[in-house]
Amino acid sequence: MARKKKEAPNRKDNLYEIKITVGKNFDGTLIRKSFYSRISKDDAREKANQYKIEKEIANRTGVGFIDKNITFTEWAYQWLEIYKKPDVDENTYVDTYLNIVKNHLCPYFKDINLYDIKPIQIKKFYSFKSYMSASMLSKMKLCLNAIFETAIDNDLCLKNPAKGITYVSKKEKQIKKVYSDIELNFVKNFFYDEMPEVILILETGLRCGEMLGLMWNDIDFNKQTLSVNRSVARKKGGCTKIRPPKWNSYRTIPLSNQAYKILKQLYKNKKENIYVFSKDCKNPQNPKTWSDKLKRYMKQLPSNIPILSPHELRHTYGTYLRRQGVDIYTIQKIMGHKDIEMTTEIYVHNEIDILKKSMEKAL
Repeated sequence: MARKKKEAPNRKDNLYEIKITVGKNFDGTLIRKSFYSRISKDDAREKANQYKIEKEIANRTGVGFIDKNITFTEWAYQWLEIYKKPDVDENTYVDTYLNIVKNHLCPYFKDINLYDIKPIQIKKFYSFKSYMSASMLSKMKLCLNAIFETAIDNDLCLKNPAKGITYVSKKEKQIKKVYSDIELNFVKNFFYDEMPEVILILETGLRCGEMLGLMWNDIDFNKQTLSVNRSVARKKGGCTKIRPPKWNSYRTIPLSNQAYKILKQLYKNKKENIYVFSKDCKNPQNPKTWSDKLKRYMKQLPSNIPILSPHELRHTYGTYLRRQGVDIYTIQKIMGHKDIEMTTEIYVHNEIDILKKSMEKAL
């Protein structure tokens, strides 16, 4: 008698899948759950039966039921859709969460069941990714911990295997470029007429989006202050949207004489514009368009003057304040950092010039 031919997998990824009904939603629709096997449909069916038995035992004994059959990838994408997408803006969702899950976490953990992931596997993951920056590893840790904590809340695992696991980045930390005092004066003169926005960043430390989000009613010429009340962000597809400043860092900062002079000159020609640096009378410029324009002008600088990004222009201002002896708490308030630790990490590294001056005073 001929041997029965083995049934082929019913999924494109060569897995066998069985679907069963495991309950009902609040609206009465059925909840369907899939079970997978690389061996056979019967093996997948056995997993489904085991699931039903364990759930029934939990219902009768009152012992908490843990769904051991949901994979890391399944839950990671549910976590994104339910816990992150509705609560953060589009740029943060894509940059901080979706890209991390899609490009790093899921390709590594794949279809391992959440319940089966142990701390040692999290540690191995961090070792595998140690070539990446500390900032990226920090984002991965943030996502992993949130994925497992919400999984515990939903009875998908007993404990968080990522909790307490540390990482080490082997990537050399990049030092942000800044202008010296001599370079700073040259750059300000260079951009004064063509891109006064650059002068404002170098005189206030505003983020690019905050600078483009400035409205004329944010400027108090009598008190010589500027208030940061919003930021302009680029949406997917090229449009812009208004959002709160990063870290909700609403703040009012004093204007230097040069910043005051620049804004006064611009105010004379503001016409009907709502924004200080307008695309048209009612809309701000797009951050991407503005950054591209900055790059073009930066390339026209003499070869001995570094080409800086908008963030490095902002960093130049913070470094300048530090060089002038401004205390770290004042710098934090002006720059709009989330906490003092962030400011300390960035600016309390004692530049060579500061060290030299300190040594000269001591000798």
